[in-house]
Amino acid sequence: MRSSLSRGATIAAAYLAVRAVGVLIWWALTAINDRVNPAPWDGDWYLRIAELGYAGAGEGMTDADGVASPHGAMAFFPGYPLLVRAAAHLVGGHYLALGIAVSTLAGIAGAYGIARLTRQLGGGRRAELVAVVLTAAAPMSVVYSMPYPESLLVALVAWTLVALLEQRWWLAAACTVAAGFTSPMAGPLIPVVMAAGFVHLYRSRARMAGAATAVMVAPLGMLGYLLWVKTTSGVPGGYFEITERGWGNTVDFGAVTLEWVVRAFTERRDAFVVLTAAAIVAAVVATLFTRMPWPVWLYTAGTVALIVAHSGLVQDRVRLLLSAFPLLIIAAIRLARGRPRTVVLAVAGICLAGLWFGAYSVAVWPYGI
Repeated sequence: MRSSLSRGATIAAAYLAVRAVGVLIWWALTAINDRVNPAPWDGDWYLRIAELGYAGAGEGMTDADGVASPHGAMAFFPGYPLLVRAAAHLVGGHYLALGIAVSTLAGIAGAYGIARLTRQLGGGRRAELVAVVLTAAAPMSVVYSMPYPESLLVALVAWTLVALLEQRWWLAAACTVAAGFTSPMAGPLIPVVMAAGFVHLYRSRARMAGAATAVMVAPLGMLGYLLWVKTTSGVPGGYFEITERGWGNTVDFGAVTLEWVVRAFTERRDAFVVLTAAAIVAAVVATLFTRMPWPVWLYTAGTVALIVAHSGLVQDRVRLLLSAFPLLIIAAIRLARGRPRTVVLAVAGICLAGLWFGAYSVAVWPYGI
């Protein structure tokens, strides 16, 4: 018991320490560039939804083209802002502070899930710690300390994957519904949970109720929100038309992404563009050549495919790649096999690079993330 508590405290402390370093780098770059806004871009939307609801959140706000849209807030899923709103009702306080607190607490929960998933994928205690540290310092992990839903989504996905590998179907069902209510990036998770449930039902007669429940309820969080947007907004295409109009999001099977990557490597571009293109290519290659249990691999492949296949803003792709965190877990398991000094130096270098990238994207890069 004492050992488990100690290990849990170590995981939380490691996550918070890395995020603290990331925040310090972020603050340093914002001070150098005289650009301080702790809730830029999407963060503004989420906080306004939390405070004003969907009806009032869009007033005075514009989409990616600078155009006011009465339904623009509906492009942002409600799971995260509802948590912030609930926190405001329970403890009061400033919405920005509450948003950061919710993100931080969700990040800690995600760290525990990542450590547990690392064990399920064959890693030891050192690998668990390395996986948590790499995830906390991943490129664009700066949003884990901002009013963004990524830390909540990662936590829900991590615990869903743990539940699938451990065949804890009720937990898988609950986390999948919540993830689908939190972000469209939960899309690849839903068919994975349903497929795993079907496979279990086919192979085993035991614990059928839980698996059957997971199959049936997994899509309900996302489908419920999409149906609400369709009926409430009156827009013919619902959520999909709103995001296409305001943010150019549609499925183009990778045409925009491919053009971005080719131009990034062949024309003069700044660091953010080149590193974003490199991250996309690295994620695709790593997914193709990384071995994992099939539910984890299928989720990761679906996530990377979704990121590559949709059009719209390319500069947020590294942020979306945070959802492909199983790739970092596999990297952590392999890194942890080295000599302790080598592991420390390699992890420190990787972390500093990732934390700098996130800080740069918010404090220096002039566009949305």
